[in-house]
Amino acid sequence: MLIDGVTAIPLISPDAKALADFYRKVLDLPLQDEEHPGIPLHYGCDVGGVHLAIHSSEGFTGVPTRNAQSPAIVLGTSNVKAVFERLAASGVDAMGPSDHGFGLIVSFRDPDGNVVEILEAHE
Repeated sequence: MLIDGVTAIPLISPDAKALADFYRKVLDLPLQDEEHPGIPLHYGCDVGGVHLAIHSSEGFTGVPTRNAQSPAIVLGTSNVKAVFERLAASGVDAMGPSDHGFGLIVSFRDPDGNVVEILEAHE
């Protein structure tokens, strides 16, 4: 196989700071300020061995698309009900948890319209 794994999930946002703040507040992700030569300030952290990064859309090609069906970001948890309760307490319109056979999933859209799913896999 040519591909060994998924190394990063970059989210491109018209307001990267606000989106990073959402993920910090609502999902408790430890997003940190990151700067690399030639790349503007962005926010990132490692989640389960994959680097999640939020970049400003400035300088990226393409057009922002809200409320698309894909891609979907799927994050894992051991307590999907607690995540659902935190989302609800934060005013996020979430669906679920629903059982998909392999696990329980809560779905919502982040402030940029990205589909986010939280999965608690069945053991």
